[in-house]
Amino acid sequence: MNRIFSCAILCAMVFTACKKEAVKPADAIINKTRLAEATNSNTTITLWSDNAVLPAGYNKLYVSLKNNQGNEIKNTTVTYTSIMDMGSMKHSSPAEQPAYNNELKLYEGAIVFTMPTSETGTWQLNVTANDATVSFPLTISTPPQKQSGTFVGTDENKYVLALVPPLKWQVGLNDLDILINRKASSMDFPADDGFTIELITEMPSMGHGSPNNSNPISAGSGHYKGKVNYTMTGDWRLHFKLKKNDMVIVEDAYVDILF
Repeated sequence: MNRIFSCAILCAMVFTACKKEAVKPADAIINKTRLAEATNSNTTITLWSDNAVLPAGYNKLYVSLKNNQGNEIKNTTVTYTSIMDMGSMKHSSPAEQPAYNNELKLYEGAIVFTMPTSETGTWQLNVTANDATVSFPLTISTPPQKQSGTFVGTDENKYVLALVPPLKWQVGLNDLDILINRKASSMDFPADDGFTIELITEMPSMGHGSPNNSNPISAGSGHYKGKVNYTMTGDWRLHFKLKKNDMVIVEDAYVDILF
């Protein structure tokens, strides 16, 4: 009897453990939102993001890859190409090409969507990996505040400046990261590391700025990093003066913050 009772308990424990493992959702493992999935040739490509809604501006995007046997593909080249189809014309936007993140077990990159989806323009993201390309239609929303912008320089070039959003803003000193890309053509937006930048903060509703900010300096790959000091919560505007060789190229590239 004891032997039968012990076997029953053991079987119940094994069943419970298997049941718990079976119902664990895959999305919870990597703490990302699954946006879409498609299979082309011998590769299944799944697209992930940090948020379910993608606003115009800088967005981290991730992909996971599996072959026909369901095995993860780790060592391959992945490329992103964003396409805005406006009917009579198409254009792309700045991209940071993905690299494999061992901690997340995902390929991690980013796209700066330069405008929201509208009746006259729709976005898609082309992902190429393991000799396969898939296209994901994406709806890009209008952000509550201006997170990026395209600015015409005195050198007649167009520059896209985008705020890289932090996890959270706070009163006091914050890390600041912006990305600058030059529009070489409607489909090519190379990163530009050649600027000297002056930062001026403004709180429009209160009519003042803040002290103790640090101007962003080039960190490579188009990123410029500095410090911004918020003296209180509310609406803030960050003004950036972009210079090359002591010449002002863009007088006032700006983004808006609200927290």
